[in-house]
Amino acid sequence: MVIKKYALFLGCLIPLRIPSVEIAARKVFRKLGAELVDMPGYSCCPEPVTSRLVDRDMALVVAARNLSIAEWMGLDLLVLCNGCYETLVEAQETLMDEPDEMKRVNSILFKVGRRYTGKVRVRHFLEVLYEDFGVDAVRKLVSRPMRGVSAAIHYGCHLFRPSPGQEDIWAKPRMMEELADASGAEMRKYGVERLCCGFPSMQADEEFALKERLLPKLRKARDAGANCLLAVCPACLVQFETGQTLLRRYGEKFEFPCMHLMELLALAMGVPAAELSLDFHRSPVSRFVGSLGGV
Repeated sequence: MVIKKYALFLGCLIPLRIPSVEIAARKVFRKLGAELVDMPGYSCCPEPVTSRLVDRDMALVVAARNLSIAEWMGLDLLVLCNGCYETLVEAQETLMDEPDEMKRVNSILFKVGRRYTGKVRVRHFLEVLYEDFGVDAVRKLVSRPMRGVSAAIHYGCHLFRPSPGQEDIWAKPRMMEELADASGAEMRKYGVERLCCGFPSMQADEEFALKERLLPKLRKARDAGANCLLAVCPACLVQFETGQTLLRRYGEKFEFPCMHLMELLALAMGVPAAELSLDFHRSPVSRFVGSLGGV
């Protein structure tokens, strides 16, 4: 049997804040007969919102260096973060569309022994699961359906960034819904699924980010009967988890467990919760998962 391999781009927040997502991803892909290969010397993507506004040239070079590592490995680049996906895809498109930029960037990369030609495929993990394996293959591996989970889905703004050659902005959000459904969990509609979590605006106006972005989502999800929030972006997860703590300053108290889809799929596929290091979450994920019984 040929094992499918992918270059794993972890970004910054997963290894530093929520390593349980990496653990879950490796276990899920291993069960699917695939291997996630470490990228030696990768760096921040860089961050998609402010880095290119501050210094576009720097952002392109840093992104191109990361792309060059996957290209050197000869593997598709698998990304577990919406923001990293957008950064790397847009950098690749810019460099392929602007030959002079590609030449300039490569002249800088040459100084650190790297070169980028645009041959690598940047892929969101949702696309890989959906296109390379299929929802049915994921569902067949579910040995412990997550029937006690009523999840409010948060797509994340960058998930609506279409893949190259695709115009349907809902393609990846639909993939997320179908893959989440394959876990056996129930999805609860709450009306503001597309509202930003507030992570980008935290850098400029914390009160606005918490009260006008995060709070409406938490209230609506709670009122819809959801018992957890499901995301595919580590930055969004950090915002939901730390934001709940910060909202106490404004008299709002929430203890809403927030999980990454990879964690939910790992649990559904029979991975013991004890193997996922869920205690790194700042929301009560461990307690919530423990309440499901037999996990």
